[in-house]
Amino acid sequence: MALNLRALSYLVVIAACADHQAPTDPTGGNDLPLGDLSDSDLKADGAWGHALECKPIPDLPQLIAPHITVSLEGLTLHLTDPASSYDRVFPIGPGAVDATTTDLEFGESLSYYPVLKTGGGDFTITPSSTTPCKTWWTDPDTGEKIPVFAGLPFMSWFGNYAIHGPVDNYRAANGGALRRGYVSHGCIRMEAADVLEVYGRIKDVAKVTVHVQRARERNADNTIVDLPAKWVGSACTQDSDCDYADGFCATNRYSERGFCSARCTQFCTDRPGYPSTFCVADPDAAGQGMCVAKAVAQNYDCRPYESFAVAAAQPRLNQPSVKADVCLPGSQGWVGDHCLADADCKNGTTCLGATADKAGICSMACALYCSDEPGEADTFCAAGGNCERQCTPSSNGAECPSDMACGTAARNGQPGTVRNVCQ
Repeated sequence: MALNLRALSYLVVIAACADHQAPTDPTGGNDLPLGDLSDSDLKADGAWGHALECKPIPDLPQLIAPHITVSLEGLTLHLTDPASSYDRVFPIGPGAVDATTTDLEFGESLSYYPVLKTGGGDFTITPSSTTPCKTWWTDPDTGEKIPVFAGLPFMSWFGNYAIHGPVDNYRAANGGALRRGYVSHGCIRMEAADVLEVYGRIKDVAKVTVHVQRARERNADNTIVDLPAKWVGSACTQDSDCDYADGFCATNRYSERGFCSARCTQFCTDRPGYPSTFCVADPDAAGQGMCVAKAVAQNYDCRPYESFAVAAAQPRLNQPSVKADVCLPGSQGWVGDHCLADADCKNGTTCLGATADKAGICSMACALYCSDEPGEADTFCAAGGNCERQCTPSSNGAECPSDMACGTAARNGQPGTVRNVCQ
């Protein structure tokens, strides 16, 4: 099917920090393949720089009842504590998208495996599953040791699945630098300063709840939980939200919301840790250019951006001989995705309800059941005979498009069976 082919179309370097086994000691032993690394970071040359130094834990007020939400599509870790009014969002680098068709997590970020394995997304961190200073990683194939964890905290939430430092450039004095995207084999990578803050806030708490979800996290008002510092592709409502050089809030007819871009004439400025950007013609502003992210393994299939799709071989503005695959407003084409026409919808779906002024929704006719796709929310054959996307009320219907809410529907031809769906 089309989605499966997309999952296979990228070469993802997979070798990471998690396995599919029972929980083990997070401080050492039974180390596993680590994840996507640069050639220089993989080289075990014995020149470890600052990697063997335990980084000081900041002296911070302890949270009372902390809760962590990890969003794999949003690339965020959200640490909250209503009891102390603490609320902060951090960027992350979760697991690469699995392209092995026989794996349980095929089509998903490898960090989603524990959710599939346990049948739920709720986990815990305890003092016994953490260490304030982890350094060495052992290659399971060669036995070679490299101190990629850089003396930073390591917080296990499901066996070897843990929250830890950035790994990239682990010899640096600050512990390295994060690539925000799908780069690990299941662990949640964070900026060095961020993982120190999280550990400093929760290290003495008996039990920290961790919720892992595929969808972007949403607030009760349906806005996306994201970093306050916006960048190309971030959701926005006005130009001032995109507060960087030449930033502006562009229009996405599919999401019916704005996204951050930047004006350009030929080239764009990149931000460390993010996919590189590319200058293309702005379809809504004749003669002007806009910066968009290149479509690469780090932002696999443009997943971190709401209602975006891969646009192949787009010409650079004022240099049409140079082309790149980029992320532009569009539809992923499965049940529940926004669409403007039938051509946006794939795998047997069609576009329902689209008008000149409003996006529709991809769906398909059904009698009793609907098909599901790897990497996508489950579907449901609702009364009236159309497939709808299932959603989670406790997560504010995070699976739903921005203009839809999570309600209930009875199964077509089986009214006694009811599910929560996007409406």
